[in-house]
Amino acid sequence: MSDDVNKLFRQFKNKNVSVDLRGDYQTEGKIIAIDNYLNLVLENENGLETIKGGNIIFISIKE
Repeated sequence: MSDDVNKLFRQFKNKNVSVDLRGDYQTEGKIIAIDNYLNLVLENENGLETIKGGNIIFISIKE
């Protein structure tokens, strides 16, 4: 089953997303890397941003 999860997460790679985080924080950027724990590396105007999966409430793809 973890291979299925990997495939789903890999679909988000190189997509522009908006991420809602705990503490009423929101960030946006392009997903550079993602793992099975939903840890993200985003590329945005501030450079690279690392986000721990446990802090993520919602991810939406920006079109």
